[in-house]
Amino acid sequence: MPYQVILFDLDDTLIDFTYSQRMGLINIYKKFYSKVEYTLFEHLYKEINTCLWNQVGSEKNSLMPSDVRLLRFVQLNQKLSCSTPVEVIADEYDINLCIHAHWIPNVRTAIEFLHQKGHILGIITNGFIEAQGEKRQRLQLNNWFDCYIVSDEVGVAKPNIEIFNIAIQEITSKRKQVIEKNSMLMVGDSIISDGYGAKNFGIDYCFINNRSLNNESSELPIRYTISSVAHLPACIGYQTEYMNYIKSRKTSDEVLI
Repeated sequence: MPYQVILFDLDDTLIDFTYSQRMGLINIYKKFYSKVEYTLFEHLYKEINTCLWNQVGSEKNSLMPSDVRLLRFVQLNQKLSCSTPVEVIADEYDINLCIHAHWIPNVRTAIEFLHQKGHILGIITNGFIEAQGEKRQRLQLNNWFDCYIVSDEVGVAKPNIEIFNIAIQEITSKRKQVIEKNSMLMVGDSIISDGYGAKNFGIDYCFINNRSLNNESSELPIRYTISSVAHLPACIGYQTEYMNYIKSRKTSDEVLI
């Protein structure tokens, strides 16, 4: 077994957060911001949101995800002269993120395969307690993952190594076995939070390059690069076995039909 423990980011790694975000933005635009052009609204939101998320877990002026949840709408309302309470907008946005949460194509199959092979799987996400909890329940993530660590719940965010310690403590307590760092892999789409978090903690990192970013620099803390978690089993040595697994699932589905 190439890795005993595989830890995953959640949004845009396992689930299609980009789609959920787009649907959420369309909804709150129609309800609260329709007096301005959608392109302006979307541009300002993404600019503000990206800037704030870059401060999550940073060494200076660090924010927690719960701070971002409201601050982005505080700043957006100031720029667009919207008087709707930010709590109302944030609640509506979160509801839509959860409603539209779904697996990235073929990723669930990869997770089921890795779980079946005996790998210990976990999730570490920089997110909000309520929203991430709803996604956990909606997608039945407890079926495959031994730990589900949400930064807002534990009070520390990636790339801080403490959140990785919390994850391993939870897995160790549940499994009653020692976990060695050289048997661990972190998988995620953010080089900053997932990649440098893994590097700081001293474990391998698999970069989910779902935006075709140029990552040729040797300074980046990357062991593997793939475009989707759907390719992870093949990446870590299960190529033939995984292809056979996929074929067997298709055959089973055809028999059921």
